[in-house]
Amino acid sequence: MMRYKGRNILKHSRGNWYARIRFDGKRFAVYGRTQAEAYEKLRILVEKIEVEKQARFLTKAEYMAGTAVLPGISIQQSVQAESRTTKAYTLREWFDEWLNSYKVGHVRAVTVDSFKSDFKYLRKLHDTELGEISNIMLSKAISEVVSNRRKDKVHNLLKQMFSAAFNNRFIESNPALTLPRPKQFAKNEKKAFTAEQEKRFIDICLADLGNYEPFLICLLQGLRKGEMFALRPNDFDFENNILRIDESYDQAYPDDLQTKNDASNRKMPMFELTKKILLKYADNNPKERIYAMSDTTLDKRLNKLFKQNPDLPRLTAHELRHTFISRCHEKRIDEIIVQKWVGHAIGSRMTKAVYTHVSDDAERRYIELLNRK
Repeated sequence: MMRYKGRNILKHSRGNWYARIRFDGKRFAVYGRTQAEAYEKLRILVEKIEVEKQARFLTKAEYMAGTAVLPGISIQQSVQAESRTTKAYTLREWFDEWLNSYKVGHVRAVTVDSFKSDFKYLRKLHDTELGEISNIMLSKAISEVVSNRRKDKVHNLLKQMFSAAFNNRFIESNPALTLPRPKQFAKNEKKAFTAEQEKRFIDICLADLGNYEPFLICLLQGLRKGEMFALRPNDFDFENNILRIDESYDQAYPDDLQTKNDASNRKMPMFELTKKILLKYADNNPKERIYAMSDTTLDKRLNKLFKQNPDLPRLTAHELRHTFISRCHEKRIDEIIVQKWVGHAIGSRMTKAVYTHVSDDAERRYIELLNRK
């Protein structure tokens, strides 16, 4: 077995290689098509974490005075580190540094590309030094973005970038700290079926499972599209009625099977109708995806369904997940249970503490509620 500094590189049942490491209360994972690729990604991740640990030994006074020597590295390396903390980054330079230090290797490749796309909308500020950027300049940059959804994504990017810059003392104050969330986007409501529309949608899908089964699974279990695409027979525990979610598939990044975040890796109840549908896959190759189709094929089938049933509001595959969450709220299922089922991160430490102590009896009662379609 290949190892790096005590961390094992294991072969997944899916055939790829992976390694996991915990730091600062979070779990990070790396994946590779080969053991060597996973080893190299693990090495980079561990080195980044070790640098972060070493940097935390330095006091603010040592940073400002430039007299600190990082434990375990040479004086020359320490001088280079001190020089880096006083570097006057432009927004473009800091974005590259932030992305490679905090995101690459920590989040999915599709998420990294999404950040790059969002950053293009800040091109007017790309060559401006961080310390010269004000709250007003950031607000103006966001206001110039046309799409409401993109405004929200750019806002989120700025919040993360400037928080990291401030924590690393590259700027004296954080201009994004009081940056308000774009109001227009905040007013947009998430689309979902009503209970009556949901029942009709289920009936339509059941009548043509050959075409519409993937949508039914997303709706019944509240899955993200990538989580549905990644389902394999060895994710199904029919004896205990459990569905395991620990991968997400995107055809643009077929080797990157990481889920959206730590909370996305979960075990959730397999509801009765889901079990009836999935039982036919019990004897299939346990490592092969059961919905091996393209995004284009999926979209065409969903468009066909709505075209043939104009009385139903048009939803995306992801909005079927919103419908699941809406039904849970309508049936007064505890927020913590819903977050656990759909893989949402728990908001506060107190909520997290309560979440870990949810009783099995309470969860069983909620499962019965969802099974009553």
